[in-house]
Amino acid sequence: MNKQIISQEQLIVLFFVYLTGSVIVNLPGPLIGFAQNGVWISLLLSGAAAMIQLLLVLYLDKEYPGKSFIEYSQAVLGKWPTVVIVIPFISLMFEMSTDIVFEVGKYVNSSLMRQTPQYIFDIFIFTTVAVTVRAGIEVMSRMFTILIFVVMLFIILTMLLSFPNYHSEFLLPILPDGIKPVLHGAYVSFGFTHAEAVLLALLFPFVRRPAGGLHKKLIIAFAISIITLIAVTISTILVFGPLAGERKYSMVEVARMIDIQPIIQRVEFIVGIALIVSSYMKACITLFILNQLIVRVCKLKDEKVLILPLAFINMLCAFILHRSETRLFEHITVILPLWKFSGFTIPLLIVVAIHLLKKSRTT
Repeated sequence: MNKQIISQEQLIVLFFVYLTGSVIVNLPGPLIGFAQNGVWISLLLSGAAAMIQLLLVLYLDKEYPGKSFIEYSQAVLGKWPTVVIVIPFISLMFEMSTDIVFEVGKYVNSSLMRQTPQYIFDIFIFTTVAVTVRAGIEVMSRMFTILIFVVMLFIILTMLLSFPNYHSEFLLPILPDGIKPVLHGAYVSFGFTHAEAVLLALLFPFVRRPAGGLHKKLIIAFAISIITLIAVTISTILVFGPLAGERKYSMVEVARMIDIQPIIQRVEFIVGIALIVSSYMKACITLFILNQLIVRVCKLKDEKVLILPLAFINMLCAFILHRSETRLFEHITVILPLWKFSGFTIPLLIVVAIHLLKKSRTT
C-alpha cells in the first residue's frame, strides 16, 4: 500500500485542529468555574508546561527524523518496554475518541433534537469518522483546512458580534481567592487539552521531508492555539461575569446573547455547527492516531484493516459508558488530567531521559 504524504502546512492544520477542536466551545465554562477571573493565567501556565512537552517531541523528531514515537521508543527502550509504555497511550486514545463523540452527541440530543435518542447521533458520527479515517490522512488534512477556517470564522464572528454585551468590570478581581484556584485551573486545562501535544509524534512519519522550518511553525501554531483559548475564555467572562463558570457550552451561550437589530439575534446555531464540526475533526484525528499506534506496535502491513473494528468498539463504549453529570465532571477534572500525565507525559520523559543517557555514554 502506498504511503500517504502530507505537507508541513497540512500537518500544522491537523495539529491546530487537535489542540483547539471542540475545546474552544467546551473548555471555557468549566475552567472558569475553577480559576475564576484568573483563568487566563491558568491557560498560560498549562501552555508553558505543554510547550516544554512539545519541545521534547520536536527534539526527538530532530534526533529520529521521519520516525514515529513508537519507532524511536523501540530504538531507545527495546520492543517489550515500548509495548508497556504504549498501553496507557492506547487506553487513553480509546477513552478520548469515545468521549469526544459522546459529548457532541449529547449536545445535539440536549440542545437541538431532544426527541431523538442519542445513540442515533453516536452511530452517525462514528460511521462518518470511520469513513473519513479510511480515506487517509491526506484527504483529512485537505478537508480539515477548509473546515477549521469555517470554525474559526464562526468563533471570531461570535466574539465580535458580542462586543455590545461585554462588561470590562467583570474581569476584576483577577485573584479573588488567591493562587490555588489558578493552579487547579492549570492542572485541569493541561489534562483537558495541552497534554495531547505528544500525539504529534505519531504524525511525523507522514510529513514530506526534508521538513526545514517545520518545528518553528509548529511552535507558532501552538502559541496561536493558546491565544485563541484565552480570547474565547475572556470573551465568556466579559459577557457573563461571575456566572460564566456555570455555562457548560459557554460560547453557545455567548452567541445566544447576541441581539443586534432584528436581523442578528440568537445566532447560537453557528457556534453549535462549529462545535459539531470541530468535534468531528478531533474524533477523526484521534481514531487515526489510535489506529497508527496499534498498527505500528503490531507491525501490520494493512494500515486500514483495524479502522472499522476500532470505530465499532468505540461506539459500543459510547453506548455502555454513560456517566452522570457529577461523575463526568469528576472524570474530566480529576481523573483525566492525571491519566494523561501518566499516559502521555511520563512515557515521553522516559524516552527522552534514556535517549540522553545513551547519547552521553557514546560521546
